[in-house]
Amino acid sequence: MSGKREVRGGWSLPSYGLPLTAYRLPLTAYRLPLTAYLLLLAACHSSPQKEQEKLQQELKSWDATAQLTHQLSERGALPRVYVRQVSEAVDQGKEKLKQQAAQSSQ
Repeated sequence: MSGKREVRGGWSLPSYGLPLTAYRLPLTAYRLPLTAYLLLLAACHSSPQKEQEKLQQELKSWDATAQLTHQLSERGALPRVYVRQVSEAVDQGKEKLKQQAAQSSQ
């Protein structure tokens, strides 16, 4: 005996004196990982209410960024180029939030 067993597809496994069925996992071995995956998938799904809360929080963050930038700009603490770039980013961020809000309400 060569110590190897032919398996479907032409490749072979070392036998180690074990029957070929010893290499197969029972179906119950897949139950725990599958259950864990399904629970994780269900936990990651957020409700429409949570989505709206998240969008509101992001909107508040953009508003706070704009307000702080404006305050620092009035004191002369920021270069004009930076203020313009932040203003553009705030506008783009708010526009993106509006689009997300419209999609989530459909």
